[in-house]
Amino acid sequence: MSLDLASDAYVLEADQGESLWFAGALVTYKATGTQTGGGLTVAEVRAPRGSGSPRHRHSNEDEAWYVMKGELTFWLGDEERTAGAGDFVFGPRDVEHRFRVDSEEAHFLLLLTPAGFEEFTRACGWPATALTMPPADLPEREVAQLQDAARRHEIHIVPDPSRETGVTP
Repeated sequence: MSLDLASDAYVLEADQGESLWFAGALVTYKATGTQTGGGLTVAEVRAPRGSGSPRHRHSNEDEAWYVMKGELTFWLGDEERTAGAGDFVFGPRDVEHRFRVDSEEAHFLLLLTPAGFEEFTRACGWPATALTMPPADLPEREVAQLQDAARRHEIHIVPDPSRETGVTP
C-alpha cells in the first residue's frame, strides 16, 4: 500500500488515538499500519512501576523507545541498561529483549517498524474506557491465548526463570 501524503496526512491531539490497556499500561496509538501504509507503529505509553515485558524477540519488527518521563531498565541481548527522560533505546529485530519500569510511573514513546505490533496488542489487550492506568479488577488473558497471539505475530517469548513469561494485559 502506498500513501498519498497530500491526502493521508493527519494530526492527532494529545488525547487522541486508539487506546488499549495492555501489559499493565495505557497504550495510545498515534500511528498504526493502516495510517502509515504498514511502515510504522507509534504508541504513547504510560506505565506504572514494575510493569514491562517478558523476555522476547520480534521476527518482523525493529523496536525503539523514547523515554519522556521516568526510568526503565532494558535488557538487550546480554546487555543491561537504564534509560531515563530524554534517552532513546533501539532493539533490532531478532535480538532478545525486555524492559521494566523502575520509577513510580514512566511515560514513553514506543516505535516499531514495520507496523504490525498493534495487532498483537489488540488481540491481547483491552480497549481502554478511560485514559487511565488499567483498573485493578481487569481480568487477565489466558496464557494460551497470549501464546497463540504471539505465535501469529511472530513474537517469540523466551522462557526466563527469573520472571513470568506471560504478558498480563
